Amino acid sequence: MTEIAEAAFQYLQENLLSTLLIAFVAGFGGIKTVAFAKKGNPVLFFIVGLLGAFVGQFAIRYLGLEEILDQLPSFRLFFDFLAAYAGSFVIAALLNFVKPQ
Repeated sequence: MTEIAEAAFQYLQENLLSTLLIAFVAGFGGIKTVAFAKKGNPVLFFIVGLLGAFVGQFAIRYLGLEEILDQLPSFRLFFDFLAAYAGSFVIAALLNFVKPQ
């Protein structure tokens, strides 16, 4: 488990610029999907997005999908976004469960 987490964290560090951009957009989408609020906090979008990106990359590696995604290099950014969005959705749902708006 720790090896998978380290590999996911290392992947996010290697692709830092795309990770930061994807994290913000995925965090925004995840929070707005779970709790459609009129106002939002950009810092919260970013934090939820970063946690979601980590959860998504962890899930990709845990399920063994990394080898399949490596065969599709032109779609890797798209799958990174989908994983980050799914992870952000889970994090935002947990956050909304703990502290509903």
